[in-house]
Amino acid sequence: MKLTIEKVIYGGQGLARIPVDLETSGGMSIFVPLTLPGEIVEAEITQRHRGYCIGEAREIAKASEFRTAPPCPWFGTCGGCQLQHSLYPYQVELKRQMLVESLTRAGVRDLPPISLLFAQPLGYRNRVRVQVQTQPEFSVGYRKAKSHRMTAIDRCPIAAPLLEECIRALHLLGAKGSFPADTQEVEIFTNHDQSELFMTMWTSRHSRSHLIRYKEFFANVQKEIPQLSGAQVLAVEKGKLATASPLLQWGRQHLNYRVAGREYIVGAGSFFQVNRTLLDEFVAAVIDDESGSCVWDLFAGVGLFSLALMERFQRVLAVESNPSALKDMRQNLRGSTTTGKTAKEIQSETLKFLQQSLQRQEPAPDLILLDPPRAGAGVEACNLMARSNPRKIVYVSCDPATLGRDLGALIQSGYRLRRLQLVDMFPQTYHMETIATLDL
Repeated sequence: MKLTIEKVIYGGQGLARIPVDLETSGGMSIFVPLTLPGEIVEAEITQRHRGYCIGEAREIAKASEFRTAPPCPWFGTCGGCQLQHSLYPYQVELKRQMLVESLTRAGVRDLPPISLLFAQPLGYRNRVRVQVQTQPEFSVGYRKAKSHRMTAIDRCPIAAPLLEECIRALHLLGAKGSFPADTQEVEIFTNHDQSELFMTMWTSRHSRSHLIRYKEFFANVQKEIPQLSGAQVLAVEKGKLATASPLLQWGRQHLNYRVAGREYIVGAGSFFQVNRTLLDEFVAAVIDDESGSCVWDLFAGVGLFSLALMERFQRVLAVESNPSALKDMRQNLRGSTTTGKTAKEIQSETLKFLQQSLQRQEPAPDLILLDPPRAGAGVEACNLMARSNPRKIVYVSCDPATLGRDLGALIQSGYRLRRLQLVDMFPQTYHMETIATLDL
């Protein structure tokens, strides 16, 4: 069937309407991956669902002026990227449209102008995770789109150059037969200037004799990649990847990471932003010109924002529940040279912290800054934040749908949305970061 693509939705798929003259599914929405607005495509329905269909473009009858050749030979089969077929400046515009639609659909009205922050579109990721196949032939790769099957790769254009070198080293060691059997996945993480590399491997075989092979393996990797400074081996149990209690630790268990002149320790089990080319500007955009007496940094992680906030606020309360991140944050904040300022690290779920602060009748902070995971802060937490009566709230989001839900709760509580900034932390994909600033 011939379709005209109306727009690209959050998720990266083109949206069209099935012609009404078709006996089946006429007028229904159909989502077609790897298409762009305004394109006319010959498509085939591959999946039917209640209320919508999934299609596949068999031919591009009329291509968008913004279409380009993807830089990756595995684009379209690998599930990691969704927008490589679009010129990069247009990708950012598509994301701006996705953000507007997501927030409007959530009931957030009167949006301020959306400013854009982006950097280089390739070689930006400081961390990648690949699947491993050791039998019958060695290969590494990413999962296929919406599948558990693997697309074998030998490089990744969005990964930092050192990570691509490491992928090539994995292939070399695999071809020599020196890769530990029963390895399921490998994650590699590099720092700001690619001077250090940390590796995490998952194995389904936990015997002591098998783990000795990993020590030998890491030494062999270090011969190929001298920047390898540490590694760990985690368990695969009942098909699930463990994230704690390493079976084996090798070398230093953290990376030293510099952002905007500030030094951070990032441990093996701690979250950190993936875009190595944009972090300095990202932190500056989040902090903006905020200052005052007291700030609450919720979902603080390793203290990425807390360290910068210490330079502008007399008192910082940094709240984090993950033990690994909290350990790193304590070291990062105590290593700060900022004088005359105080920082207190609090191990707590954000919701519990907010409940307890209201019970204790804590004085209202000048600012609440939060950077929750994809699930967002949640309506209850937003209501509690509003009751805490901060002068301003800066909400950093990686999911526009949950951001829309939470902004709705804050606006209903009396806050006004003053600033929106889209930060393209994930070029070539539909993912985005958003900075939203609200005040009373």
